[in-house]
Amino acid sequence: MKVFVAFAIILLTGCASTNRVKTLQSMAVAGALGAAYGLSRPTYPEQNAALFGGLAAAVTGAIGLLVWDSDSEAMRLRSEAQALSEELDRVRAPRRILESPATFGAKIPAKYRSLVQPGSWRVSEIDQWVEDGENRLIHQGLVMELVPPSLNPSHSPGGSK
Repeated sequence: MKVFVAFAIILLTGCASTNRVKTLQSMAVAGALGAAYGLSRPTYPEQNAALFGGLAAAVTGAIGLLVWDSDSEAMRLRSEAQALSEELDRVRAPRRILESPATFGAKIPAKYRSLVQPGSWRVSEIDQWVEDGENRLIHQGLVMELVPPSLNPSHSPGGSK
């Protein structure tokens, strides 16, 4: 009996790297202790060893699954990674400073609005480093985009032919 207790102490104090190993290790220790207890019974020692060993291992396995729940840990890590990814995307995304139509306030007559795509321009703020050669970095801070006006010839003026 003392040998089994010593074996249990050695296994319980050993390092387990994953939750699965922790659960299996605990089941082995509980099964060995249950078998040792069953062998110490005065009648039917082999049957009692199998009964108590199996029962102790099964109960310890169920408790181990509840205590070392890897699914909740995986869910927590997944949600944390998602939040960090969204934060990184928010930091990397350009922040729009100005935006205006490219017609610069000129009004397009209602008769010709279907023929003209007015275009637009916008200025966005970014925070990006670009490597320029072996020993040189350039910091970029602004992006200006111009979407030129264009004609849409598939529509007729005034909406009818």
